[in-house]
Amino acid sequence: MAMNDLQRQKISIKAGRVFKASITMAILAVIMLLTFACLHAQDKTLEKAKEINYVQYTIPEDSTKVVVFETTLGTVKAVLFEDKAPRFCEYFEDLVNDGYYDDTYFFNIESEQNAYAFGGAKAPDGADTKDTDKKMLEPEKSYDLWPFRGALCTYGREKGVFNKRNTTGSRILFINSIDFTEDVKNEMNELEADEKLVNYFLEKGGVPNFAQQFTIFAQVYEGLDVIEKITSTEVDDEKKPTSELKIISAKISTYGENKAANEQEAFPESFIQEDAEEDSSQAE
Repeated sequence: MAMNDLQRQKISIKAGRVFKASITMAILAVIMLLTFACLHAQDKTLEKAKEINYVQYTIPEDSTKVVVFETTLGTVKAVLFEDKAPRFCEYFEDLVNDGYYDDTYFFNIESEQNAYAFGGAKAPDGADTKDTDKKMLEPEKSYDLWPFRGALCTYGREKGVFNKRNTTGSRILFINSIDFTEDVKNEMNELEADEKLVNYFLEKGGVPNFAQQFTIFAQVYEGLDVIEKITSTEVDDEKKPTSELKIISAKISTYGENKAANEQEAFPESFIQEDAEEDSSQAE
């Protein structure tokens, strides 16, 4: 018996529902796989984060490159990590050598806890100008680099739809520190993270929430007091400094030419290692 139009319509509707259900199940399966992959990746992150070389607190070789910023509030010196963030360091050094950061602005400051400041903009409000370098690089992350107080990070823009990530640009994020209240300290101590890593955050300060989000390319070893002054500057409702705050100049030098006045305070990891080696030799 031939099907009438009503029967055909019912079969078509049923087939459509089956197709939609199949697509929905397929999407759910993909989401479950992605979720599992993310959880698995998080497990790997915790494992890798337990094998850390604390290069930010280790005395660099004399030939290691450093950047020296002269700001309206004082001098800031930071060691560069060319081996950990080679692409950005090369890009950054070229900009510095071209005088790009001379006469640029700090344009946004986290004012509630004075935790960080954005700098390196050509305009006081941080907006792009015709002179802004707009090149964007893929992030470079390392389990040996963390957003401790004095870390210099890239400031970029979020890119992508499903796989969102922070791309890196010419603006710089100067990290000071959040307020480590007793509640925050308790939360940090409860983390399944390397105990030494947690202790460095609690002792030295920093912004733990930025961990593994941005490219960290340098660490301030002299001028932390200047970073404190910068992040404590009065701001308006849009978190912009109410007085002019600038990077007057920036230059690339070497650590041998700009050694820390107090290496034990700036690079405690080297002295911890020396003490451990001495104890080991005495035990033998």
